[in-house]
This record gives sequence, C-alpha cells and structure tokens, in this order.
Amino acid sequence: MQTETPRPAAERRRVPRLVGLPVVGLAALAVVVLATRPLGGGEPRPSFFIIGSAAPGVQIGQIAPGTAESGTGSLPLTDPDGVPVRLAAFDGHPIWLVFWKTACAPCEAEAPAVAAAYEAHRGGGLMLLGIDVWDSSAAVREYAREHGLPYPIAVDTSSSSMGAYGVWGAPTHYFIGPDGIIRDRYFGPMTADLIQGSLLTIIPPANP
Repeated sequence: MQTETPRPAAERRRVPRLVGLPVVGLAALAVVVLATRPLGGGEPRPSFFIIGSAAPGVQIGQIAPGTAESGTGSLPLTDPDGVPVRLAAFDGHPIWLVFWKTACAPCEAEAPAVAAAYEAHRGGGLMLLGIDVWDSSAAVREYAREHGLPYPIAVDTSSSSMGAYGVWGAPTHYFIGPDGIIRDRYFGPMTADLIQGSLLTIIPPANP
C-alpha cells in the first residue's frame, strides 16, 4: 500500500499569491512610513488606536501648523461649546498637543499621567490642548465632564488638524517650543517618564 509523502512544512504554510501580495505591499508601506520618521519621535505602541491610513505628517524641527509662526492661518477648531480655539493664542508658550478620541482605550489609560504632568508644569507656562479627532461636540463635552479633564479641549469636526499633523491614530502627541517649532512627537500612549522626557525638549529644567 502506497502512502502519501508528507509535504515540507514550508510548502504547507505557503501563502497564496493573491493574499501574499497585499500583505507584502502593506509591509513595504509600513517600512517607508517608519523609516521616514525622525529619531526620538517614538513609534506606535501595540495599543495604538488606528483611525485611518498611515500618512506623512509634520516632523521634528518644522513649524507647527496653526501657530502664530506658521503663517498658514488658524486651524478651524472649537471647544465643545462651539467657541473657536486658536493655537496661535498660545504664542510664546511651550505647547503640548494630544490628539485623542473618546472610545480610545490607550488614550484613557494615559490620561492620569497626562493630567498630572500638566498640573505639574502649567505654572511654568505650559499650554496643553487635547484635540478630539473623531467625536461630536456633545460626546466630547460629556466625556470631559465625566473624567474631569483639567486642560482645554478642542474638537476637530473638519479633520483639518488631523491632515495638518498627519494624525492617523490615537493618542498622538506633539511637543512645540515657544518659538512654534516642533521639538518632539510621540505615537501611542505615554508613561509619566516618557512625558517628562518630551516636556524637557520644550521646557527648560527647573533650577536646583
């Protein structure tokens, strides 16, 4: 009785060509996106909340969109009550932007560390603006009330800030110096130590 010769393991695991090509294409895109990010900017964490397709954004060393120095006009942001929010109004201050959404678990996980860092440095002039990039004003207003967020919140209903900063997942952090220059950025939830390290790029250390 003739028995069938087992196929090599590598052959048994072979991916069909029509499935393999898109996977290879996505992998190549990911390599390009990651390779073009500046060192020290951080990479997406495993719990990064994906909102859209990866897209290039502004980088460390560039003028931050929406600031007084950008010369491109203000981004159309409002607070949850519909009052316009202008990033240029923070001119001359170190600015920390946190892009987030209400249903983002990693955003909620980092929220205590974000709030604590803001409370620790707001007396020194730090301006923190949380920009919701997905939800309605009513949803953001309720979320901010329930969680007692101690910093200003803006709602990006037009997705203009997402496009300007290349935001494709939440949370995304940008750290902008008083001169309007992006000094650091981070993709994914941050710990207290990571936050402190990034804040030192825009806030000089306190004198001993």
